[in-house]
Amino acid sequence: MNFTPKTCIRAPHDQLCPHFPDDQTDFSAVFEYRLINTAAQDPFDHHAWQAFVALNWPLATDGTPAEALTSAPDTPDTLRVWSGFARRDDVFRPDRAAMCPDSADATVRTRDLVQADGTVLIDQSGNFVVYETRMNPVAEAYIRDNALDTRAGQAAFDPRPVEFPQGRLGAQALPATVLLKTSWRVMQSGESGYLTASGLIHVAAERSASAAPLCLPVTLGMVGMHIVTRVASGNGDEWLWTTFEHRDNVPIAGSARHVNSLFAHELFPQGCTHPGDAAGRKWSFYNPARVDQPTNAPSRGADWSWTDQPPHARIGSELATPPQIVRCWDLMEGTRAVNGIWQARLADSVLHNYMLVSSQWRGANSSPIFPHGELPRFLTNTTVETFAQIDPDGTCLGCHTAARTATGADANFTFLLGAAE
Repeated sequence: MNFTPKTCIRAPHDQLCPHFPDDQTDFSAVFEYRLINTAAQDPFDHHAWQAFVALNWPLATDGTPAEALTSAPDTPDTLRVWSGFARRDDVFRPDRAAMCPDSADATVRTRDLVQADGTVLIDQSGNFVVYETRMNPVAEAYIRDNALDTRAGQAAFDPRPVEFPQGRLGAQALPATVLLKTSWRVMQSGESGYLTASGLIHVAAERSASAAPLCLPVTLGMVGMHIVTRVASGNGDEWLWTTFEHRDNVPIAGSARHVNSLFAHELFPQGCTHPGDAAGRKWSFYNPARVDQPTNAPSRGADWSWTDQPPHARIGSELATPPQIVRCWDLMEGTRAVNGIWQARLADSVLHNYMLVSSQWRGANSSPIFPHGELPRFLTNTTVETFAQIDPDGTCLGCHTAARTATGADANFTFLLGAAE
């Protein structure tokens, strides 16, 4: 397989650009992938970085992409390409965050306070992580044009299958469907090195320590970004699954396994252990001085709440103790190399502080080891699926095969449609 990495999907290919890669054509389907290797993975990893840079490209004052990645000021008020994507609550169900005063002034407006499994994540500053889900205009148009934004519309759409548009390149070019999920921590005074955004967090009364709804204006720093893309090539009809994190999120566990290290009766018999040496660096979700505490343990109890003053996290009536989070699956060597290439190119941008964890795609036939043919078998983001890293369902593609609409039909790998009322 001949593959020449491109920085931009359009010519000139060696320049950083805001053009989203609407397909992944550098793919060989002539043999069956059994284990993931650099030659197979590199095209997907470079595609992931192209997407990450394009989505986070700053916008000029007229709303178009800035001339260069560093030509727009990097401040919480800087709008980026994804800023123009519809939020989930713009399309589905009442948007309570938008009911807050001055909500229109915030770039990130969210009421998503928990992960998919219902757990909360607390950083070392004692603040909860919050989440936001968005869709690009292709996805939004497909949902609205087919009335899939309501339960009644979904019922009327049956028995037709849900099929989000696939991106294509060439003479019959079509833009891809793109879905995003981002995770954010509340920034502290003096912190830097994060892509930041002005934020507005809505906390419902039942999760407020004062029992009154809260509208919290804060500065948020991005700690994670899922990018899900449906394309025509590279088995992308089952979507390409990509996740990025800030480099200072968590250290690698002492017992971390390689992505191909799957042949064992029990993958983590001792759990994901503390790293041998994580000192000398400030991590957002790990404290090297607290090796007496268990790793990757969810915050105890369901009695968590927000206060209106930082640190915002409470468990019961007490300040919350942040969990000790480590990364259970090590980055693939090839992915590390691809990260180095892109981080060097982005040295003058805040984006160089982020890393690709991996890209997942369907590259194998279903088997006991690869239930859905996904490569790599496991893929999670330590800020989005923190406590599911070693679960059998710790796989993007595998988890999303169960996605259904609000009426119970197959939802084409996205849980978005289940939010319809």
